[in-house]
Amino acid sequence: MTRFTGTALLILLHVPLCAAASDMPRWDRESQLGQPLFKISTHQRIVDDPGKTGLDVLVEVMNDMLLFVRSKDGFVARINLDLTIVNTDNHQVVRQVKNVTKRVGEYAQTNSRRDYVVTAFSNDLSPGSYEVKVQLEDRESRRRENVEKKIELKITPFADHFNVSDIILARSSERDSGSRVPLHPTVSGMVVDPSSSLYCCFDVFRDNTLKPCRISLAVMNKSGVISFSDSMLIMEGNRLSTYFMSIPCSNLTFNRYDVLLNAVYDGKTISRSASFSVNFHGLPWIIVDLNQAIRQMRYVATDEEIKYLLNEFPSRKEELFTRFWNEKFPAGKEKVNGKMIEYYNRVNYANMHYSNNRAGWETDRGRILIIYGRPTEVEKRESETSSTRYEIWYYNHLNKRFIFKDEFGFGEYKLVSTGW
Repeated sequence: MTRFTGTALLILLHVPLCAAASDMPRWDRESQLGQPLFKISTHQRIVDDPGKTGLDVLVEVMNDMLLFVRSKDGFVARINLDLTIVNTDNHQVVRQVKNVTKRVGEYAQTNSRRDYVVTAFSNDLSPGSYEVKVQLEDRESRRRENVEKKIELKITPFADHFNVSDIILARSSERDSGSRVPLHPTVSGMVVDPSSSLYCCFDVFRDNTLKPCRISLAVMNKSGVISFSDSMLIMEGNRLSTYFMSIPCSNLTFNRYDVLLNAVYDGKTISRSASFSVNFHGLPWIIVDLNQAIRQMRYVATDEEIKYLLNEFPSRKEELFTRFWNEKFPAGKEKVNGKMIEYYNRVNYANMHYSNNRAGWETDRGRILIIYGRPTEVEKRESETSSTRYEIWYYNHLNKRFIFKDEFGFGEYKLVSTGW
């Protein structure tokens, strides 16, 4: 860490402040800040072995996160997936590697945020605590990323003679003939087509097939309002079977929804849950609260525009929000507005790295990051005469420099100078 004297500080800070907040965001570098390369989900399944729990690990990565190269019949991306599962003694109990190839016919598909690569790993393990580790490597860009998750396996078929697996959400009710996983599972749980349905896949075990099992399903938005419900009665059949229940999405609006499934058998009730989001207009996955996203438009919209959108009817708000972005920053032939995606990536990054007593996007460092993107260089300094800390952000490609001061050492960096 570099230290400098008070005299040097006076010289350094002798630059007039500019009204950076009035600047419109710059898009010189779209870096997908804060957006993970891929996502995973884990699901406990019921298997025939009474002493084992089935574990399905799903890996999902958007086309847009991969590097595609031209091939004879279009474009191709290649990834390596490495799954490791260790127990509480850090002993490796599973190691699996898969090489996955994704082919698309048109260039526009390589930038799709609606098309995914989904891969499943299935293993049967003894109940207990484990850590799941997945590493993804993009073979073209050599970009690597790791995701780790701790889990507790406890679902076995003969527990109390009745059990229900976790829910796997899928984009169809088709079964993969070579796997127990649905053919089109979803990890992100993002619904982008209003004419589509989402499917809940789950296993039910009951020791006596002559006794009925009633399944009820409810879909609730984040306010607790039930948007859809359904039920089914299981009679006879096999002791262990897999079922699908559909959720029509045409009447749902942009929101985060919880799926609650209740199974009642022989006087016992078991509940399972899952979550998904409805997003028909290509909003960034980061946005889970549209009203909050509208408030975060402070650096691209006027107070009047923000107020207008906030007061719109929920059924129109998502469409008008997207229209605002497409008119403000025309997307051209893009189906999804890349400027909007990058803006909220920056908001998310600011919230993860600069939050203190305020949300990161509202801080001075967050504001500059959102407007100008990631700096070329960050220099951290500390005064020799006090505990005051400074950060100097350089944007060499823009010929700009911003100086932030943490006067009291609590991480509350204030913009004190900008120049060049």
